[in-house]
Amino acid sequence: MLATALAVGTALAGTGALASARSYTVGDPQPELAPFSLGAAGGGTGSGAVLPDGTLVLASLSATGTSAVVCTLHPGGRQCASTATLGAYASGGAQDDFTGLPEVLATGGADVSVVVEDCCSIPVFSGVGGAVVFDSTDDGRTFSREIPAGVIQGVGAATFADDQLVVASSETTALNVQALSPPPYVALTTPANPNNRYDGDTSLTTYKGGVLVASDDARGDTLVEYAPSGSNFNLSSSYGSPVGIFDGEDLAGVSGNALLTYSSTSTPGAFLRFFNGKAFGPRYQVPEPAGAVAAHWSVQEAGGLVHVFFLDRSDASDICSETTYNGVQWSQLLVDNSATTAGALVPVLGPSGAGLVYETDVVAPPLLAQPVLDYQSVVVRLARLRAPAGKRTTLTGQVVPRLGGQVVRLERRTSIGHWSDISALHESAAGRFAFTVPGRTYSYRAVVAYEPGYYLYGYSNVVTLTAVPKRKS
Repeated sequence: MLATALAVGTALAGTGALASARSYTVGDPQPELAPFSLGAAGGGTGSGAVLPDGTLVLASLSATGTSAVVCTLHPGGRQCASTATLGAYASGGAQDDFTGLPEVLATGGADVSVVVEDCCSIPVFSGVGGAVVFDSTDDGRTFSREIPAGVIQGVGAATFADDQLVVASSETTALNVQALSPPPYVALTTPANPNNRYDGDTSLTTYKGGVLVASDDARGDTLVEYAPSGSNFNLSSSYGSPVGIFDGEDLAGVSGNALLTYSSTSTPGAFLRFFNGKAFGPRYQVPEPAGAVAAHWSVQEAGGLVHVFFLDRSDASDICSETTYNGVQWSQLLVDNSATTAGALVPVLGPSGAGLVYETDVVAPPLLAQPVLDYQSVVVRLARLRAPAGKRTTLTGQVVPRLGGQVVRLERRTSIGHWSDISALHESAAGRFAFTVPGRTYSYRAVVAYEPGYYLYGYSNVVTLTAVPKRKS
């Protein structure tokens, strides 16, 4: 089903109201919200990044694991504008596999890197495997050869901090972190070891130039360490004591200053906390609709707004999302298209919060993407609600944000309830527009064109003009 905004009622009672870039009026139709295919299924979780020019770069492993496929999308695009295949090491009859997660990192301008673990024949890694890097300088269309860069095992997370590619392990006996120097790479041999607990899920993010490292252990507890900007990210001592230990909570992800966890006990629920540079603040429970069976939580902070996504397994595995700035006030819950084959949701959002949710780790092809677009608020009013039959009046409107030059269509409801275009113009630089309408009884709305890759179509409120018959003389 196309994005249905649920009236969550008592399920979200007490959370307060919050104007959010993801709270929108549902229009009819909304083709810009339909999911689309990105091609063949991958062998595991993928990742992505949004470059400064709006290009989305997505990577996933092939089904065999011997290569990774990189897809680039233009803003608003619904198919790969280009694809690149990155091959694992092969020589002398040996064929390596990529394992774990191919991490996409935007490193400035048109530069982007993909980091992944290659196992296990590369001579420099002495038969144990390690992190390799593929670099692109043209928005991800083409890439360098495979470059050995670090001995860290099982790349499970990555971030770009202090001009370095910082990667972390996943599913290892102890948490390892390694910062890969800028090109030309030197294959590092010693990773940092922020803690000695079993490392299950891992997530990294850049906070004020430093690195927040979150991981959970075999007991279902989450630990977070922080190495400030200017630290040597390859030294265990740079991470100091944990800045957060959260027992009974598994890790969903960390992004910006936001940490998302979910209960590892019989008590359900997901929780959000914010980092202030030294410690995490209070725990806020993420609102869930009554009866939901939430799974595969994920989080991304964009422009100060925290986007939380999850699959609701109680209702056809719908993609659900909500946003907050502070954990206290939340947007309305949004329910997007069903993702029945997805094992994970990976948000790939730009600074405004627009982008997509990448359905990865799928059990059957194809890979799908769910667009995530910002909202245009459109309000219209009539100069008068009642007018003498045959006498024209004016319908005016205001659009927020003020994009300027967007096409605005005036629609009239027909006798059978459909909407019909009757006129069009462009909104002004101030986001205003005006139409002249006849003195007949009709209901109207205005629809503002969407900005591909950034904004939804904007649907206004409905206003009705009532024609008053002329008095007989």
